Amino acid sequence: MRYEGKKPKVAIIYSYIPQYRWRFYEVLKDKLDKVGIELVLIYGQPSPKDSLKKDAVDLHWGRKIHNKYFTVGRWVFCWQPVLSIIRDTDLVIVEMANKLLVNNFLLLQNSLGLKKVAFWGHGKNFQAKKTDRFSEWIKRILSTRVHWWFAYNDTSARVVEALGFPGERVTVVQNAIDTIQLKNELENLKPEQIKQIRRETGVTGNHIGLYIGGMYPEKRLEFLLDSLIYIREQISDFEMVFIGSGIDASLIEDMAHRYPWIHYLGPKFNNEKVPYFAMSHLFLMPGLVGLAVIDCIALGVPLITTNGALHSPEIEYLHSGENGVIVDSNGDSKIYAQSVINLLNNEKERLNLVEGCKISSRQYSVENMADNFAKGIERALDK
Repeated sequence: MRYEGKKPKVAIIYSYIPQYRWRFYEVLKDKLDKVGIELVLIYGQPSPKDSLKKDAVDLHWGRKIHNKYFTVGRWVFCWQPVLSIIRDTDLVIVEMANKLLVNNFLLLQNSLGLKKVAFWGHGKNFQAKKTDRFSEWIKRILSTRVHWWFAYNDTSARVVEALGFPGERVTVVQNAIDTIQLKNELENLKPEQIKQIRRETGVTGNHIGLYIGGMYPEKRLEFLLDSLIYIREQISDFEMVFIGSGIDASLIEDMAHRYPWIHYLGPKFNNEKVPYFAMSHLFLMPGLVGLAVIDCIALGVPLITTNGALHSPEIEYLHSGENGVIVDSNGDSKIYAQSVINLLNNEKERLNLVEGCKISSRQYSVENMADNFAKGIERALDK
């Protein structure tokens, strides 16, 4: 349907725009424009911790504000000065996060029937620790106090519905990144370009592992580094490429200085990543897996992780033995390493996983995500 007369106005409030998300907002805005809905994207700057990822971007049509971060004990809270900006909006979509203080004011407005408010998120903190029980209890209570839910995927939707939130007011957005752009870049990549990247990186081996992502404790980088030493002992031409940044980046830098077969390149985004996927055989991430699984599926590099990690909901996209592997390592880095070694020594089995990635890649795209989100917005406005 198309809205005639006064355009409904929808605001999305996000703490900041990470590099992987900007294309989604562009596509979503275009889809909403076509049905007569105005989108207002409001965002600020990352927290000091998130700024270490070096992935923040701006959108010229978005409304940028200045977030105020402050610490109380071990918690970091954020105040987003948005109340005057969203005064005339028909629907406000916010992150489901206790640290975002403005959410409390918006939930009150939703309860009083003054504003339709929707949550967008995982449904719970999949990385929560025992010390986070109180925070998660609060989140469970607040999760049912909104008008609508935009759940990352089916896993998140099940979490939300288990709390008692009605399923007819949940939109599964199928969280994704710009896979079409990645695939096009891979198809247009020439063999000479890959050779050039290998020369620039200093990679000479025939068995290449790759890690691209944030570098923080949940990623289990120490576990991974222990695994790499064992892999190298068994496969003499094995080399590892690390791309990313974060509070644990120094662990990788130190190892790269000690071992010439470990290469640390800092952060790279979007199409910059593609040549490194093209020259790699496996993607090694034993810790938390999130959207990286979609990179791997789109670019045909099987992801190897563990079942002991605190994964995000996107782990449901990885089907062990079909498009990647979830290793039952029992906390033992050598068990994880042996699984990697077995795949590197069995090209037929690895190529079967690559083929599985190609099949899975047809399901996930930022276009599908934006389409799901736009339809959810229309339903939320009309409900």
